[in-house]
Amino acid sequence: MKIDLLNVLYTALMILLAFAAAIVITKTVSKYFKLDEKVEEEEKDKDKTKKT
Repeated sequence: MKIDLLNVLYTALMILLAFAAAIVITKTVSKYFKLDEKVEEEEKDKDKTKKT
């Protein structure tokens, strides 16, 4: 029962690639949500200054 070294290497590389992609996607999505929150806060600040 010989395990092919290239098969093990390929599998390990794909697992690492999946983790890296998940981290990048998570950071990108959270960055856009933070930008949306900043825009909403700026709009609220503008509304407050217009009322006074």
